[in-house]
Amino acid sequence: MNMKTLSMVMVAALWAVAATCRADTKTTYRDAQGRLQGTATTDRNGKTTYRDSMGRKQGSSSTDRNGKTTYRDAMGRNQGSSSTDRSGKTTYRDAQGRNMGSSMTDRNGKTTYRDAQGRIQGTSTTDRSGKTTYRDAQGRIKGTMK
Repeated sequence: MNMKTLSMVMVAALWAVAATCRADTKTTYRDAQGRLQGTATTDRNGKTTYRDSMGRKQGSSSTDRNGKTTYRDAMGRNQGSSSTDRSGKTTYRDAQGRNMGSSMTDRNGKTTYRDAQGRIQGTSTTDRSGKTTYRDAQGRIKGTMK
């Protein structure tokens, strides 16, 4: 393969990778019985739009350069934020900045969600196919996401 052909192949490969990286991604949420609850679509710029099961916009989120995510309602009003520290603990805050809870993922990929007082509220695990299962504090399945 000559240099011109090799460079054309490399450019084509880079465009293919760039196209897949820039594509919108869609996540579907279902309840424990498999009924559609809503979707989340993330655009090329990292803004996520949340919709209910009927397709109506419910809100959005976006993350700044420092890793702070801001959540907004369907009208664009600030509803809260989250930020993750160096240890991997994510803290959630309401629109006034009050601590609403946290989450932490262990080495096995199990995420534990806690309220503002540190009490466990639930967990989530993701299987090899990418399906995430959410459970309440008693271990009962509450829903899935894929």
